This record gives sequence, structure tokens and C-alpha cells, in this order.
Amino acid sequence: MAIEVNMNPLISIIIPTYNRASFIGKTLDSILAQTYKNWECIIVDDGSTDNTAKVVATYCDKDDRFQYHSRPDNRTKGANACRNYGFELSKGDYINWFDSDDIMMPQKLELQINGLHNSNFDFSICQTLIFDVVKNKEKGLRAPKLKSDNIFEDYITYNIFWLTGAPVWKKAFLKKYDLNFDEELQQAQDYDFHMRALYVSENYIENETPLVQFNIHEDNMSKTIYDDPQKTFSNIKVKYNILKKYGATLSKDVKKNTLEELTKLYSYVIRERHKKISYKTCKFILSLYKENKALFSLNKFKTSVYAMVPLFYVYLGKGFKLTKLANQIISK
Repeated sequence: MAIEVNMNPLISIIIPTYNRASFIGKTLDSILAQTYKNWECIIVDDGSTDNTAKVVATYCDKDDRFQYHSRPDNRTKGANACRNYGFELSKGDYINWFDSDDIMMPQKLELQINGLHNSNFDFSICQTLIFDVVKNKEKGLRAPKLKSDNIFEDYITYNIFWLTGAPVWKKAFLKKYDLNFDEELQQAQDYDFHMRALYVSENYIENETPLVQFNIHEDNMSKTIYDDPQKTFSNIKVKYNILKKYGATLSKDVKKNTLEELTKLYSYVIRERHKKISYKTCKFILSLYKENKALFSLNKFKTSVYAMVPLFYVYLGKGFKLTKLANQIISK
């Protein structure tokens, strides 16, 4: 069904990219194929060393709705800074962040803007289909559902979930609450962003139709939270922030589950002897004890001992058995 002229707001699609010459063409083709035509696509390059710029240039030359920008040198390297910079450049009343190796289904923008424009909803979420490019095989939906009776906690525990490209946001909502991506995070940035959004508003409309195809390929299929110490610490920081910022609103089960995940990550960085990260995480755990005593199995003294003693192994390289104490901070 065609969009009426008075229902034709501008949507800003913001795409960070880095060395995606072999993928970004298909992503941009899927944007060109959108049944909704009033969009601008802002591509922000994080310093690609392949032919990404040349590929994007061909799209900019044939359609002036595409824009190509380089991340300014004074901005932190990473996709999050590119997303935030693209947002600053955007002119649309609606925002759709997207990734440079994923695909928009043809009616994505049309269906989501139809439900969102002139409504009281703050954003729209659609389903995401996971596709294995290597095996040329669909792997199912990213999450079984997009809404529940306990939205905030269910998002934290992954019972409902969506990725960066699924939402279309009202820009006014994002500006009202100063919502942007944490440029210090190397991973879990969408998880963190969506939690911050849900904390201030659960007022969204869901579309259970898969309108995004998330592609799994050789460049991303092996990426885990353990690939790089900074990725691990990003996940640690996000788990800590859940308890620190939202703990007062969460059930005991959700808080305990989050704390258990945090201590498992602490145990990992201890064994890997990541000194600065181990020290920071130890401080996180001890800080959390003050406000969440009931979640800990041990008293204050023992919690401090079990958290701090494993650091001897981290800094001295001796006493590997001490690392086991980190696993016992929650369970005796």
C-alpha cells in the first residue's frame, strides 16, 4: 500500500562500516529496493583499508540519497563513534541504524513507518532473520518474540531481543533522553543502548515479521566476548551497569543471574592475567556488595578475600589455584 504525501517523513539510515567492500554493496542494494522512498543513507567509514570507499562511491554517484563520510580523526575509533557521528549529521525525523553486512527486506521502512508515524509510540521493532552466508541457510529468528509482560527484565535476560538494525526510532525521543552509543564499548553496545532506551520507555510497536536479515559469515562467525580483552571488559562493564544503574528496579533472580555472569567473566580475566581489567572488575564486584549484600553467599570479609586474593596470580604469575576463589564469590 503506497504511502500518502502527508505521511512521508524523512528516515535517516546510518551505517558504520569498516573493510566491508565485499558485503556493503548488497546492503545498499537492499536500501535502494525499499518500497518507502523518502530516506537518506549516511555511511560513516571507520578507516577502511580495502575498496569500501570505491564501492560506496558508485552508489553516491547514482543516487544522491547516499552520503559517504569518514569518521573524524578526533572521534574514538569504532562503530559506536561512527553511529553517533552519523546521527549528528542526520536530517530525518526518524532514525534507523544499520550494519554494513546485513540486509533490509523491501518493506522494512514502509511497514515500520506506517505503524510509527503520527502515533504515540517512541520506536518500532521488527523481527530479524539469521542467515548463514557460508552454508546458504536460514537459521531462524534472532528471538522468539519482541514483547512480553515484563519487557525490561526479559530484554536483560535475552527472553526478548533485537539487534541494532531492527528498530526505527523517533529522533525526538532519542534527543529527549540524550540516547547515543557508548563509544568506550567494543562489544555489547546494542544491548547496552537498547536497555537504556527501554529504561525510559517501553512504549514501542512490534512487528513480528522478519524485516532484517542478519548475515553470519567468515568475518563475524568466530567473534566472541573472549576475542579481545577490551571486548571482554565491555561485557563486564555492561553487566556491572545493569546492577549499578537498574538494580533497584530488578527482581532478585535477574540481579543474581547478572552477578553470576559478571563473576564468571571475572574468573576468565583472572586466569588470562589481564591485569588492568582484573583490577577494575574486582573493584566493580566489591562496589556492588555494598548495595546487594543479599545476592552474595559470603559475608563482607570473605567476599573481599575471594575477590582480591586471585589478583596475586594475575600480578605475580604464581598460585594458579587461587583463581578458583573467583568462582566462589557467589556460590560456596
